[in-house]
Amino acid sequence: MNQIADNIFLLTSVVQQLNTVVIIDKDYLVVIDPGFFPGEIAEIRKFLQPWETPSRTRLLALTHSHFDHIAGVPYFPEYAVLTSDAWDRGNERHAIRRLEQFDTEFYVDRPWEPGHLTPLTPQYAVRHGQSLGPFLFLQTPGHTHDSLSIVYEHVIGVGDYLSSLEFPFINASLKDYRNSLALIAGTVRQHSLTTLLSQHGPPAYGTEIPTRAALARNYIEQMCEIVETAHHSGWSWEKTLSQAPDVLFQNRPIPLGLIPAHERNLQTIWAEYAQEHTLSTRHPESGGSPGD
Repeated sequence: MNQIADNIFLLTSVVQQLNTVVIIDKDYLVVIDPGFFPGEIAEIRKFLQPWETPSRTRLLALTHSHFDHIAGVPYFPEYAVLTSDAWDRGNERHAIRRLEQFDTEFYVDRPWEPGHLTPLTPQYAVRHGQSLGPFLFLQTPGHTHDSLSIVYEHVIGVGDYLSSLEFPFINASLKDYRNSLALIAGTVRQHSLTTLLSQHGPPAYGTEIPTRAALARNYIEQMCEIVETAHHSGWSWEKTLSQAPDVLFQNRPIPLGLIPAHERNLQTIWAEYAQEHTLSTRHPESGGSPGD
């Protein structure tokens, strides 16, 4: 475990540099996204033992429903599970199948038979802006519909946003993603936060936080420019996709292993642009709702 702030520790997995965050508060013991491989989870459990006192409420907080973030949940049966009240059951079912695929492909042994991992039962389903003790919860959809950010003292945990390793992964909605980036940036300023924890890769401190936000926005704008040009020029999807290698993140080409996620982003933006353009022109003179 690496200590990165007062009462806050990180264990970083060997898979995707996935971070498990441990917060040791006087009244709460919180584990955010509880690890992936069994050996790593055993290390987390051993670290937690001295702090698992009757006076502390034990919480297992999940930033969203992707398989790498929920794999460790069954290893903490005495912790109350906390999620956004927008928790995506459909995405959770997909994540459970994806976890089974990963485990059976790479022979990962877990304390349940393949195909027998049951859906989660959250004890806390928090609303946007809800507080619990010293914690403030913000719903930040866009990466997924159920993405959740957590503020504690001078630190914000943002799930899979603003990683130094990843361009934005827009699995739900471009509009929501942009709004969530703005919300995170506004929260950092409003609360004078000094540390940002992404669930993949190292934390950001001080001025690095707005720098990461600017890089994310720059990537999105490049993608939107391609899509806008494509629609205005009547390009096919195939021609539009051929422009994807021109997009840079952190002034570098997209890494080979992340090209599928990059192309999915382009497809998401393409589809969302087409839908919004169709809706905005459906009733140009009526003034009624586009959905009428």
